[in-house]
Amino acid sequence: MTYPEKIMSSIRSSQSVLCAGIDPIPENFPPEIQARSQSEYDMVIAFCRRVIEQTKTGVAAYKINLAYFEALGADAYHILNEVLDAIPSGKIIIADAKRGDVPHTNARYKTAYFDRLGFDAVTLSPFMGLETLEPFLQDDDRAVYALTLTSNSGASDFMTRPFEDAPTLSEHLAGRLRILSASHPGTLGMVIGATQNQIYERVLRAYPESPLLIPGIGAQGGSIEELSEKLAGHSGIPLINASRGLSVYDAASGDAWDYQITRNTDHLVKLLSPITDRYLQPSQS
Repeated sequence: MTYPEKIMSSIRSSQSVLCAGIDPIPENFPPEIQARSQSEYDMVIAFCRRVIEQTKTGVAAYKINLAYFEALGADAYHILNEVLDAIPSGKIIIADAKRGDVPHTNARYKTAYFDRLGFDAVTLSPFMGLETLEPFLQDDDRAVYALTLTSNSGASDFMTRPFEDAPTLSEHLAGRLRILSASHPGTLGMVIGATQNQIYERVLRAYPESPLLIPGIGAQGGSIEELSEKLAGHSGIPLINASRGLSVYDAASGDAWDYQITRNTDHLVKLLSPITDRYLQPSQS
């Protein structure tokens, strides 16, 4: 099954374009996780499994932020493997790695993330040159999401500034990614921040068939309504990520943490339904 086929299958199954971010921070875990677990290792696994269990019917994908696992030290990859095993089959699993190195080094990252750990997709930085993406683009069942217009305020340092004949570096990069995508079997998409509402429509026009990984809604404040409008003419399939907006524990609510995750997931699935429905139309299959 190719990556576009896998992603459409998962969206149809979940009836959602929502992607759940898995960002375990032990000091922020709810009291019930901290009280019932004997070690940091156990706590992280318990936290991640609960998030997966409460979101699995409403999300098409999981984005695993590797930094939060690597910060755990020597047990990081043992924990990561247990978390990956807990994700139901058929879901898209994205390694949020943001790596970017020379091709022979990226080839080893490709072996790690795709061949060893079994991720379906990976986030990469293209700013050492587009050749650095090529090791990840050799398999038609895998995908790259290249950092193109990120949601952080520091994107204005480079990404939103003019570059050559383009109004912004992000627009120039999107056009170059489109050309590169045409010559490789792997899927090449873009990371576009929903907070960049003044710019991202132009970036989408430069690569209108690009698959998208879109952070920035929920806790970061990106507008889903505006995003829906801007995606109206975009043929590439989006995955819209929420991390803290799904799993953060709100002690003031008085509700059980499991219920909070389920409620947050259901709420976002409903808000995203106009976008989801558009990509479930037969013409998008």
